[in-house]
Amino acid sequence: MEEYGSLAEIAQEIKDSNKKVALLYAFNATGKTRLSMEFKNLVNESKNDEVIKHVVYYNAFTEDLFSWDNDLENDNERKLKLNKNSSFIELIERQGKENEIAERFKEFTSSKIEPNINTSTGEITFSLPTGDEKSVENIKISKGEESIFIWTVFFVLMETIIAELNIDEINDRSTDEFNDIQYIFIDDPISSLDDNHAIDIALELKHIIGSSKNENLHFIISTHHSLFYNVLHTELTKAKKLWFSKNEDKYSIVELKNNEMPFGYHLMLKDELKRAIENNTIKRYHFNLMRNLLEKTAHFLGYNNWKDLINEEDKDSYIKRINIYSHSNHSALEAKELEQHEKEFLKRIYEKFILEYKWKE
Repeated sequence: MEEYGSLAEIAQEIKDSNKKVALLYAFNATGKTRLSMEFKNLVNESKNDEVIKHVVYYNAFTEDLFSWDNDLENDNERKLKLNKNSSFIELIERQGKENEIAERFKEFTSSKIEPNINTSTGEITFSLPTGDEKSVENIKISKGEESIFIWTVFFVLMETIIAELNIDEINDRSTDEFNDIQYIFIDDPISSLDDNHAIDIALELKHIIGSSKNENLHFIISTHHSLFYNVLHTELTKAKKLWFSKNEDKYSIVELKNNEMPFGYHLMLKDELKRAIENNTIKRYHFNLMRNLLEKTAHFLGYNNWKDLINEEDKDSYIKRINIYSHSNHSALEAKELEQHEKEFLKRIYEKFILEYKWKE
């Protein structure tokens, strides 16, 4: 355990580690959001009265750039307003990614809700098509959907930054706007989300980070959400993993190895699978979670391979299918709806596994 007297010292430690990905867990009120701002102040430069920005960040302040106009007088034209004075919003406007944001939002929510984004006026309305060339206009989306929308805006920007910085030749890039970016700092992108969406976002985040080929672009992710953290801890095998805490006026950091978890991850996996099976809400990513649970259990019980835990006559067929589902090249968010027989397949694997190894229910 290392102790620090200030968040600035921790920011310096993260910067000096020079890791491609740093993953931090901290309880609420520890100082995660303030750490992201300390990191921004550390890495950004001032030259000739101009700020050279080396970091793009997502935190509570990002969410504050969006606010509702509920049209209290007429209760008709509800709009999500953008803070036009923000450099972040200006950047979104210059990139012209409104269509990509709208499509991503529909993918992330698995809904038909249509965002109508007008960055020039700083207004966003939402409509719901009814299938008969009409739609319900100016609806107010839920708090969870709002969180996903704001995250989607940042996510599309992050996709753009990564794609541009993957181009080695600076002159070949479509814009020079991101040439100075060296860090993407993400603090708790999952407020107001249920566990399913938390897992979705974690897996999608792992996928997009994996697409970054520029060695000079680094990612810092901090969260208080245990399931979100544990999914990333498992998926981001090369990341620097830290437990960040505060005791009175001192901060401390414990570095975690890949086989060290701050939580009972296997129990979270089991509970998530059980919930999905009981509610018939099994998604493609649940096959990946089932494989993770098998791997954790095999390691604990001393087996050489998770496959040894599947005691089935048609074992090879089961293993092949789990591998196909858990290593799909398609995004977990874009996967088509599973057939009922596929859901039944996972249910059988799970129930036999729980019975065979005498898990407490």
